[in-house]
Amino acid sequence: MRPRIRLAILALLAVAALLAAATLAPMAAGSRAAASGEVTSQPPRYAIRHVVIIIKENHSFDNLFGRFPGADGATTATISDGSVVPLNRTPDHTLLDIGHSGDAASLAVDGGRMDHFNQLAGAIQDNVDIADSQYPRKDIPDYWTYAQHFTLEDRFFSTIMGASFANHLVLVAASSANTYDNPRGQTRHAWGCDGGPYSVVDAIDPTTGRHYQTRPCFDLPTLADTMQQRHVSWTYYAPTAFQSGYVWSSFDAIRHIRYSPLWNTNVRPTTQFTSDVARGKLPAVSWLVTSEENSEHPPFSMCVGESWTVRQINAVMRSKYWKDTLIVLTWDDFGGFYDHVSPPPQDALSLGPRVPTILISPYARAGYVDHHQLEFDSILRFIEDDFHLRSLTARDRNAASIISSLRFNQVPLRPLLLHPSPCPTGDLHLHSALTGKYVRLTTTRYDRELQLRIKGGDIATLLIGPSVPMLGMHSSRVRTADFRQGDRMSASAHPDPQLALTYEVGVIHDLDLITFKGSGMVVRPMRQGGTSLAARFGGRLTTVQIDPSTQIVLPDGKPGSASDLTVGATITVRGIENVRLHEVTTAQSVRLSPVFLSPGFHPQLPG
Repeated sequence: MRPRIRLAILALLAVAALLAAATLAPMAAGSRAAASGEVTSQPPRYAIRHVVIIIKENHSFDNLFGRFPGADGATTATISDGSVVPLNRTPDHTLLDIGHSGDAASLAVDGGRMDHFNQLAGAIQDNVDIADSQYPRKDIPDYWTYAQHFTLEDRFFSTIMGASFANHLVLVAASSANTYDNPRGQTRHAWGCDGGPYSVVDAIDPTTGRHYQTRPCFDLPTLADTMQQRHVSWTYYAPTAFQSGYVWSSFDAIRHIRYSPLWNTNVRPTTQFTSDVARGKLPAVSWLVTSEENSEHPPFSMCVGESWTVRQINAVMRSKYWKDTLIVLTWDDFGGFYDHVSPPPQDALSLGPRVPTILISPYARAGYVDHHQLEFDSILRFIEDDFHLRSLTARDRNAASIISSLRFNQVPLRPLLLHPSPCPTGDLHLHSALTGKYVRLTTTRYDRELQLRIKGGDIATLLIGPSVPMLGMHSSRVRTADFRQGDRMSASAHPDPQLALTYEVGVIHDLDLITFKGSGMVVRPMRQGGTSLAARFGGRLTTVQIDPSTQIVLPDGKPGSASDLTVGATITVRGIENVRLHEVTTAQSVRLSPVFLSPGFHPQLPG
């Protein structure tokens, strides 16, 4: 019996091997097809063989197209006190970001009343309500031209009532994994699986409303997975690891793609998009995100971002791909900017405020404003229908498709090549110069955060890395221990895309600190358990902080200690002084002066 059993086992193993080979072969072929740019599945259902999704950052529909003829736009806003005000003109680049987190979106929407945008953090900038503002046509001429010639969506909502991370996830997975905010506590320029050990993101159960925190690294089924199975090519074009804009590389939050060969073959640098188009390597489906500087994320320049977008679209229009391509130009969330249309509630997460969306294609309905209710799942629904893919979730399965904006029996529209508008030189390399008063410094497990009360009363959070120079007046080196509440500060900072009014600091100046040298100071009684002393200098009392790093030198040049700083002693102090408080915040050295007494002289303490 034993030989027969062995033969049976060997036969079963052989059958299993053949089945495994039959299963793996199509998967390998699909991977090769995805990498090479080929489409090996059955032909697309419609005349669209290529879909390009360009995702820009943080603007509402009314902010860009509130004045567009025939669209459901607004030129006035209702604010929190009930009054109706004209929408201000949005500057090309703002001074600050505006609050656009999940909580900020809920505050602004105010249960559908759409009247609390002026209450968001960063809404008021230089005494102007920037949250309730919009661009005139002349400030966004190319976007306006695209909307005139192709199809503008005026009831296109962000899927999640929240920020970038959640809505970018929807665009690849038809789900935000219940998240509604941006992660925090992560490595610089990284969300998702590269966020580091302290990275967390807020989430909410859409059916129960229960709030919780989770790691921003998921194993959600994605559109990429279904395209791999059907041999449909795809590429996600995004900034590379830990560069500006890497936070919007959504597949970094999908564990089974981040740690698979697809990460290297199908997630490619943004700069490769135009070269792939020129070389005939455009995949069937591509996503395209860019750096903060080109993204239009406040406070970055709209002109610079629009010009970048035009260059990407021109590349497609000049290529052989134009004849069968659909470009979906959209923005990921409202960015804190006013919109007058109340988002239709679906659950505890959805929907969020309207965002601008333009469909650009030979088959886009020319000069048309589509009033159908759409959202990011509508893009996925069209791709799934076109390329014969299964739905990922109930969201994309039930979403209305963007096909309502396309007409396949029309004479195909010709390319519309535009010339990017020239932008002011100062908009190309934007860094924020923040000024305000020091509030506090907190140290977390992953960084130091300095809070600064800026003009208008908002609190800005400055992320201070270990190598950030901290300077006083005249560029003297200072320490965080020298900072005092109320100090006047300025900082060269880079806006962080995670949270409004959060900045990565390049250099920080405390304008109340100067280099100090005081000779002939007379010691007064010690205070605060020996950590500071008072000394009379220049007709006033100056507090001198003593810490273990202070070098105390006796009159004969030998090292001393704090116990040698007796009342009445004359000292010379070198360190850093807060001129506002008359306090030597850091005493780098204290040298005792020799005492020369005449015969019969009896010293008295100073009054």
